[in-house]
Amino acid sequence: MARNAPIRSNRRRELIEATIKVIAQHGYHGTTVSRVAKAAGVSVGLMNFHFESKDKLFEAVFRHLEDEYQQVWDARIAESEQAPWPLLKTMIATYFDRDVFNNERLNVWFAFWSDPGLRDKFREAATAVERRYVQRLEFQMYYLMEFHAHPDWAARNVTSALSAMIDGFWLQALLYPKKFKAKDAIATCISFVSTVLYYHQYKRELKSFQREREGAFVEEDVGIGAMVGEGRDEAEG
Repeated sequence: MARNAPIRSNRRRELIEATIKVIAQHGYHGTTVSRVAKAAGVSVGLMNFHFESKDKLFEAVFRHLEDEYQQVWDARIAESEQAPWPLLKTMIATYFDRDVFNNERLNVWFAFWSDPGLRDKFREAATAVERRYVQRLEFQMYYLMEFHAHPDWAARNVTSALSAMIDGFWLQALLYPKKFKAKDAIATCISFVSTVLYYHQYKRELKSFQREREGAFVEEDVGIGAMVGEGRDEAEG
């Protein structure tokens, strides 16, 4: 039995990949066991042997996508330079990695998020997955902001805006796959964060400059006041 475990695991993976293709083409309601069996080149009986129901099949698909995303994310982070800015750029790029960011995967992820038949069953799990990566992004943003001596609230706000941008690009890729270019989306997201960093740096330097100017004006006023006082004393003398 143990010797058959790898065979069963590989077969399940093949059936899950076939299901992903069918969902991408037909959506949740159009995905049937018979269609998946046909796409996988197996019998309906074999499908039922590996997955007791359609719900069990979709649960396996969701876990497969979740694990796949986690593996790609961990691999890219491990390969990245670990300094704050390069690591954040790697995180942004990983959202658009071709191993997880392709038309089939996008269609299935959006099915889990938007299709009423799946949304109610997987809303909590899908939300948890999204929150996990946003939190990792936010943690890295805090680290980056701290490195550049920016306020903590800026990290939270920038992460929220960046996450919304990424979601928007995912939707664009789904709606306009022929026009969408992942490299442009990555560049736009990185440019946004760079602009924010520059903005806060500029504000801090401007405040420092203003304080120096105000201090100079005070010293100048004191000096002029002293000169006026001395002149008045001499005149009265």
